[in-house]
Amino acid sequence: MKLIRPFLLGMLLFATLSAVAQKVQWASEVIKVSSQYDKEEKSANEALGKYNVLPRGGDAPTAWAVKKKGKDEDPKPAYIVLGYKNPMRIRQVAIAESWNPGAITKVKIYGAEGEEAVIYEGEPKTIGEKGRMFNIILESPTEFFVNSVEVHLDPGAVPGWNTIDAVGITDSPDSLKAEINVVPNLVFPEDPENLGKGINSIYDELAPKITPDGRTLYFTRKYHPDNVGGFKDGDDIWVSSRVSVGKKVNPDTGEEEDIWEWSEAENIGPPLNTALNNFIQGVTPDGNTLVVGNVYNKDGTQTAGVSFSYKEKEGWSFPEKQIIQDYYNLSPNANYYLSNDGKFLLMAIERKDSYGKLDLYVSIRKGDNRWSKPKNLGPTINTSQHDYSPFLAADGVTLFFSSSGHSGYGQEDIFRTIRQDDSWEKWSEPENLGEGINTVNSDSKYNIPASGEYAYFSSENNSFGKNDIFRILLPSIIKPKPVVLISGRVLNERNMSPIGGCKITYEILPEGEEAGIARSDPNTGEYKIVLPAGKKYGFRALAAGYYSMSSNLDLTETTEYAEIEKDLKLAPIEEGMVFTLNNIFFEFAKANLLPESYPELQRVFQLMVDNPTLKVEISGHTDDVGSDETNMALSKARAQSVTDYLVKSGISADRIISKGYGETRPVAFNNSEEGRAMNRRVEFKILSK
Repeated sequence: MKLIRPFLLGMLLFATLSAVAQKVQWASEVIKVSSQYDKEEKSANEALGKYNVLPRGGDAPTAWAVKKKGKDEDPKPAYIVLGYKNPMRIRQVAIAESWNPGAITKVKIYGAEGEEAVIYEGEPKTIGEKGRMFNIILESPTEFFVNSVEVHLDPGAVPGWNTIDAVGITDSPDSLKAEINVVPNLVFPEDPENLGKGINSIYDELAPKITPDGRTLYFTRKYHPDNVGGFKDGDDIWVSSRVSVGKKVNPDTGEEEDIWEWSEAENIGPPLNTALNNFIQGVTPDGNTLVVGNVYNKDGTQTAGVSFSYKEKEGWSFPEKQIIQDYYNLSPNANYYLSNDGKFLLMAIERKDSYGKLDLYVSIRKGDNRWSKPKNLGPTINTSQHDYSPFLAADGVTLFFSSSGHSGYGQEDIFRTIRQDDSWEKWSEPENLGEGINTVNSDSKYNIPASGEYAYFSSENNSFGKNDIFRILLPSIIKPKPVVLISGRVLNERNMSPIGGCKITYEILPEGEEAGIARSDPNTGEYKIVLPAGKKYGFRALAAGYYSMSSNLDLTETTEYAEIEKDLKLAPIEEGMVFTLNNIFFEFAKANLLPESYPELQRVFQLMVDNPTLKVEISGHTDDVGSDETNMALSKARAQSVTDYLVKSGISADRIISKGYGETRPVAFNNSEEGRAMNRRVEFKILSK
């Protein structure tokens, strides 16, 4: 086997892809090591996996270093032997020397059947670079399958810590480069925009949480004199709203539009803010639930964990503890994020099964204020360093987070990854969001409204003092999948008065699988929900003493963000009340029920079980397309199909009257498809209680 002169590649701050795709393996096992700086920082395990210090280079805890350093200490020759999961014939070994490179003296490879070969020997010397990728390229592929690599270095020959970030093997002769894994073709149309002095100050403003409609911003402010505990108060929650301050003419359309600015931020006050640390972690799409850090105890103390506060008529409720099975956190720090559907609680905590420091976990809702045991999101995301600040976009699969353990531009960068299945353990390789957002400092707390138009985040770069809150216009390439923002009011069907404090549930049709929950505003009855495009949904409000009149939306053909207004109605369970069963579906021009009708039919069944003396009329109605006789027959058959379902489910037939009215009782004009659709319906009338 012949060698060619090693190709020494210096730091690359901008990524360029090789013309030919390389099959690259990074070490998966430490077989043997002469020494290590520490069991955690700069340990031998830090040489496993892909590089995460290069191309930036420099001192970092995520690269292996020997126990001693420098010429004066006369350290012994050092070595590390690394193993690879899948033995392969190779053309190259690439060693990521992340700090003070040049100390490597010998590199040896071993085969799966005991073969071995020295592929590099050389004198150590100071290179004068912060870091480099040391490429040893062979003239021809190895004759055996390589399963381990041994690297020797002489730390005494090159001053300072001589750290190894990673060791890769590949079957390609093209020099493996140290590149930041940036989202491909990512170009931001504008620079980040500081949100101004209404929100930002000389103090720390962190953790922006924008409501899905983009109109209200919650954030955490540190050591501000107007914090509840004064300038010694480490964290308080503040809030600002977008307000119209005038009009301007849009030069492209010639139409008037509002000029929006952020209002002067206000301290949200008690009970959320105390003299202790109080920080915002999320807001639900309806704006009626806040996720806050820590557990608030009645005696005024706090303990580790997370709480929910609900909007009431007079303000925010005392935060309720979220009970997470087997919850503990070995770190004094934590982050949380509640998914838009309310079903998943993401958290950044440190546990016994963490890969290092803060790791990302998920818990699944098991009931009111109850959550499953935290599940680690796995090594694709989590590193030996801090992986934190999770934000799950409204599509439910696009996850943004901050990390000091993945290769980036600064102390902590923001990354994107896509969930591959429902296990929460399989993710795409995290992609850096690039220099448009990430800087040499700490960049974190990424947040996006439902529209996906802007991203909000915290950064020290170009701030008024410490961390400020910024927003940046997003290119389409990193926007999450499209969603639809549904808003409206919950109304009493009899008198159209608002009903506040209702629980709103939405489900995927035809399966009837719950897709999320929301609440209506306690004063106005207003609600908001965010639905990922591509599916058909049913949704309804729930309140004691009312029947939920379900609504539905077909978003299977939706390809971009949209906003839809749709009121939800609750029908009082009282004699003479008539309401439409909106989520009843039939085959075209037939009386055969479709599967997506079953969730609604089960709710009608349950209503009659819960009210055993209830007697009702089920009536069918049609539009005016077709003959009177045909429509009358169809309406009767459809009403009978619903009646038959209820009777077969166990409801006594003498409690139900089935009638068909054909086209004789329209509720809308038949001159449009929308009107005709409203007239094609099944109604439920309470005859007696």
